[in-house]
Order: sequence, then C-alpha cells, then structure tokens
Amino acid sequence: MIELILTSFPLLFRIVYLRFRKKAITVYNIHRAVFVWFLLFLALVFTIEYYHPETHSGIVPFRIVPVVAENGGTVTSLHVKAGQDVEPGDLLFTVDDSSEAAAVGVAESQVEQAREQITVARSQVREARAAVDSAQAALDIANVQLSNQEKLREEKSPAFALDRYLRAQDDQKERTAAVAQAQANLETASLQADKLAPTALATAEASLGQAQVELDKTRIKASVAGRIEQLTLNVGDRAAEVAINPAMVIVPHRTADDPAEIVAGFTQVNRSVIRIGMPAEVACASNINNGMHDSVLPARIVRIQESIATGQIVPTGKLLQPSERMGRGEVVVHLKLEHPEHQSLLVNGSRCLVQAYTTRISGSLADTALGEIIEAWALEKAIIMRMKVWVMLATGAGLGGAG
Repeated sequence: MIELILTSFPLLFRIVYLRFRKKAITVYNIHRAVFVWFLLFLALVFTIEYYHPETHSGIVPFRIVPVVAENGGTVTSLHVKAGQDVEPGDLLFTVDDSSEAAAVGVAESQVEQAREQITVARSQVREARAAVDSAQAALDIANVQLSNQEKLREEKSPAFALDRYLRAQDDQKERTAAVAQAQANLETASLQADKLAPTALATAEASLGQAQVELDKTRIKASVAGRIEQLTLNVGDRAAEVAINPAMVIVPHRTADDPAEIVAGFTQVNRSVIRIGMPAEVACASNINNGMHDSVLPARIVRIQESIATGQIVPTGKLLQPSERMGRGEVVVHLKLEHPEHQSLLVNGSRCLVQAYTTRISGSLADTALGEIIEAWALEKAIIMRMKVWVMLATGAGLGGAG
C-alpha cells in the first residue's frame, strides 16, 4: 500500500496537468502515466524485497534421542511415564535377564575357581621350595661323604674301601639330580603361581565383566537429560532393538551451551545480500497472542550454510542428471535471539516468519541517497511484518478456516 502511494506521483502529476489544461480525464489520456506508475511500483517493490528478504519457512529445530534395547527381550518392568523428566543414568525399563544372570553366575564361579587355583599354586611353590632345600641338604651330605672317601684314598688309608667310594660317587650323582629336579619343579610351580594362574584369573574376570555388561544391557537407562515422549512400551511387550521403532524418545533439555535457534531458508537470490550478523526479526506461530506481547522477537543471523541441500549426491549406481533435481534449493541460515530472556518463548518445532533487514548497503549503492532510502525502508518492512503477524493471529485463531 505504501509503495503504491509513493509511486503514484506520475499519475497525480498527469491528472493535475489535465485539470489545469481543462481536458477530460480518460483512460487514453492517463494510460502512459499509469504504465510509468506500474513500472515504478515494480522497481520499488523489487528493490525493497531484494534488500530486506523474508521467508515463511523458519522453524525452531530440536533433536530427539530414540530409546531402544541393546538386547531384545520381554519387558519386565517400566519405570517412567510419558512427560516425565529424566536425568542421565535414570532407569527407564528392564527386559528379561534370566540368561544374562545365569551367565554372570557361571562367570563368578569361574573367577572364584581361578582365585583358588592361585592359592593352590602358591602352596605348591612353598612345597617345591621345601623340596629344593631338602634335596640340597641331602646333596651336601653326599658331597661330604664323597670327599671323605677321596681323602682316605689319597692317604692310602687302610680304612679306604673301593665299594664305599663307588657308592659315595653314585649317591652324590643321585642327590645332584634330585636337586635339579626339585629346582625344575620350583620353577614350574613359580610359573604357575606368578603367570598362568593370574592369567587365568584375569581371563575369568574379563568373562565376568563381559557377562555383567550383557546383564546391564537388560536395564535400559537414560543417556541424556530430557523429557520422555511418545512412550509406546508396556510390560510384556517385546523391546525393539532398532531406532526406527523406539520404545520411547527423549527430548533433551536445552542448556546454556546449546540455546534454541531458528533455522530459515531464503531463496538463492537473497544469498548476495544475506550476511552473518545481519539483524532480523522472528515471529513464531506458537508465540502469537491477542495482546501481541513478545510475538515479534529481535534476532541476528549467526551462520549461513555454505551448501544448498538439493545439490547433494550419493553413489546410486547411475550418473547424475540435474534435470531430475527440480527442487528449488534454499540458502539455509541460522539465527539466534538477541535477548537471552526470550529463549523460553521458543517452542520446539514451531513454524516462524523471519524478516531480515539490510542496514548497511555495500557496493555501488553505499553512501548514496538511494542506499540510505533502502536502509531506512526497513521500518516499512517491520510494519508490514507486524501486519502479517495480525493476519497469522486471525487465521490461527480459526478465522478463515485455518484454526
């Protein structure tokens, strides 16, 4: 409406001129003025819409965490309700754990057996050391007896007897072999106590840990803080193991490090005027009220997606044909509210009207009168946006069949 009034001066001048010349005002007399009026209107609207783009495709995105059982089974207990807030580690539901509990019991018995084997191995080490000491003592006696016989032989003593000397040699050899055997037994017992038995215990404990992990999988717990939604599970149901059919979903709570944002898609033509830091206003359908209080929120563009989604490709086994992708891709921008206290007003998934404003024109129009007019025209766009919000209120309330 404002654009029509501002661009109507050619027609007004023509009418004033015809009045002044006292000529009849006919369609033939003013058709050129009407045509010029139309061209000026189009030029003004195009310029304003180009430098102050808007879109109705804004949304408040949010993520969900599907909850599924890692091990399928019959649900034995349910510990949450739809709409309930949960924290990380809270128990959600359990499934039948009879086989997993039995496996844990077997693993625990194997651990206990391995520990007893370590005790036995250590006892065997002590026995082997005592056997080595005993064999060494017997060898020392045999060495003394052999030494005495060799001394008698060297002295050619009448007490020397060859058979005794030979028996002393055989006894010394036998005791030496006994000591070697006892030392070998000690080494074997030490290896069993220091290496093999602890390894067996570690293996049994690892098996117990694995069995415990499988048992813990029957107790499904929350991984994030959020609210339970879309709870479709009941005791006695079969718990699904795939995310496409979850038992429930958790909508994570917003944190200070992850505030809500608005994502909007502008036409590719607007890519040349959209800038990071560009001021904007957001009107989400879920915030509009009859008092228009906190319905239009100031925001700012914080990120622009460099790629356009319609151009993405994946290997399909056939060559890409651009004509098959007829969708008009959008330039995706991310906006954040200027005032943190407005964060609580955003509703997850809400549809929003986004109006961006060019307040600093660059290029050939910078520091020109036309550039300043275009920048100042943001006020008119802000007014029109509020008129659109009134229309959204009327239609959303049921007027016009959109309730």
